[in-house]
Amino acid sequence: MTFLYFAYGSNLWPPQLRSRCSTARQVGSAVLEGWAPVYSKPSVDGSAKLSIEEREDVEVHGALYEIDEVERSSLDGAEPGYQPVVVNVTRTSGESSDALTYRWADAPVSRAPYDWYLSMVLMGAHHHGLPDEYVTDYLAVVPEKDPVAEDIRPATCGDVPLMQEVLASALANDGDRYSVHPGDLAWWMFHADPRYPDRLTFWLQGHRGVLVIDSRTPEINAFSVPGEPVTPLIEWAQRRLGGRGDVGWVSDDDDELVSYLESNGYAPAETDRSYRWDLTKVEVPAPQLPDGWTLRHVEGEHEADNRRKASHGAFKSTMGPDMHLERYLTFMRSSVYAPDRDLVALSPDGRIASFMVWWPDQSGVAQIEPFGTHPDFQRQRIGTALMHHGLRMMKEAGMRMARVITEDARSDAISFYEAIGFDDVGRVRWWGLPGKKGQPLVKTATQNADINF
Repeated sequence: MTFLYFAYGSNLWPPQLRSRCSTARQVGSAVLEGWAPVYSKPSVDGSAKLSIEEREDVEVHGALYEIDEVERSSLDGAEPGYQPVVVNVTRTSGESSDALTYRWADAPVSRAPYDWYLSMVLMGAHHHGLPDEYVTDYLAVVPEKDPVAEDIRPATCGDVPLMQEVLASALANDGDRYSVHPGDLAWWMFHADPRYPDRLTFWLQGHRGVLVIDSRTPEINAFSVPGEPVTPLIEWAQRRLGGRGDVGWVSDDDDELVSYLESNGYAPAETDRSYRWDLTKVEVPAPQLPDGWTLRHVEGEHEADNRRKASHGAFKSTMGPDMHLERYLTFMRSSVYAPDRDLVALSPDGRIASFMVWWPDQSGVAQIEPFGTHPDFQRQRIGTALMHHGLRMMKEAGMRMARVITEDARSDAISFYEAIGFDDVGRVRWWGLPGKKGQPLVKTATQNADINF
């Protein structure tokens, strides 16, 4: 069973709605006559949120979504203080439909929305093609800055270069605070799990901070340029998640951030092991392969299914083959894909046995994400040969260091990296609030993203 939902505010932005209701499916645009959009609902953060009020000769433009009935309670919970109401809307086809929506029925607040909230409303309006005049007259008001995290806004694929600049700056600092690689960000964004659309939302804080929120775990991943704190981003994200978010990618060596988390009631949880290869000091052995084997990059989409089969087997993916293939093709067709860095080891019979994607950076630090070997070819030094091949390419490209990360519990991966010459440089930990509501349904999307290939 499903129900129709009429979105007119921040839920116009698909990542916002699907982070609350994963089954939401857009079925078209619609108009609600005799009502007007107004920023009148008081929020717990002190700002105003959008609502609707009855008013003659005005109409509300929005989008219709079909949502599974089982997620009705999730939608209700995401709209605290709003009153559910069934309204009759007119679709672009002229057909009338009853749909659920929400309104604030008590005294209005005389405040403006925060800038990040207004950004979501306007991005959603643009996504659904709402009339420009309507957006200008009713939605595009002058916002207030959020005092918890000023200048934060949703980020899109077009913001990838700016987000990567922030991460590159943090990476070049080489301090105790761990930062994910710009390549990690590209991988998360363009190799997202299609079973959970918009599970990850990306946020920019001016030119100084990047925030990635995983709505399903839920999890907070905050990074900043050197000298800028990440704690405001964490606190802002916790406000969005109702205080339920784990904080990821915290180095055990980051005394300042660890102290903050401990003093705010967080407790250490899962860990990853971080490995490095100093390409300026440690010689990379020449790859050694049996006769008939080839080390090269993927040559085109005609090899996509062969490549997919290797990763599907290596990571014991639960995803169906067709969806798994489409996911990889989406990555291949993206702006971040570089075929010369999508490396494979090819067996004499033409099967891709091992694979690696590596990501360069202006700091000279390269990231390996992902790397794996199909079970049929493990413990035959095929993966070792491909790794050595990739490391040599990184050095030739001017990289000074290669990084890779794996779960602390994966003893086979740890043994592999240590055996071939990577240095163990410490642990990256996830911190959680004991007794938090909500449990992860699948492995977190930003923690070893290759797990769910």
